[in-house]
Amino acid sequence: MFRFVTRHLHWLSRVPGFPLLFDAMLLAWTAVMRRPCLAAMEAVEAGALAMPGVRVGVHRYGGTEFILAGRELGHMHGNGLLDVRVGAIEARRLVREGRAEPHHLFGESAWVSFWMRTPRDAATAMELLGVAIGQA
Repeated sequence: MFRFVTRHLHWLSRVPGFPLLFDAMLLAWTAVMRRPCLAAMEAVEAGALAMPGVRVGVHRYGGTEFILAGRELGHMHGNGLLDVRVGAIEARRLVREGRAEPHHLFGESAWVSFWMRTPRDAATAMELLGVAIGQA
């Protein structure tokens, strides 16, 4: 459903409040149906908050945004999808190594996407945020 909405109904992102509502529904579904994913998401948020200077906020399209010095490092959607800005060169390397995927909307760009499914995935997510901090 997420991929369908983001690819074919992306115009809904301009409807005030819709992205936040949609992400809240994704998070509720994750909390009920995908508890291991939710545990990974909670671990990433806690880990990010432990990084010096990193704060969290609500992303404009819903989900949790990770911010350092006023710059978005990345954001995590309610379904466990983490999008991180790592720079174009690092993005190509991470995709080539199989540690991330091209961004789910932008494709090959300075952004990568990573699907969290289990608590073990939190470590990789934190590594990706670390790469983003290195690029900041």
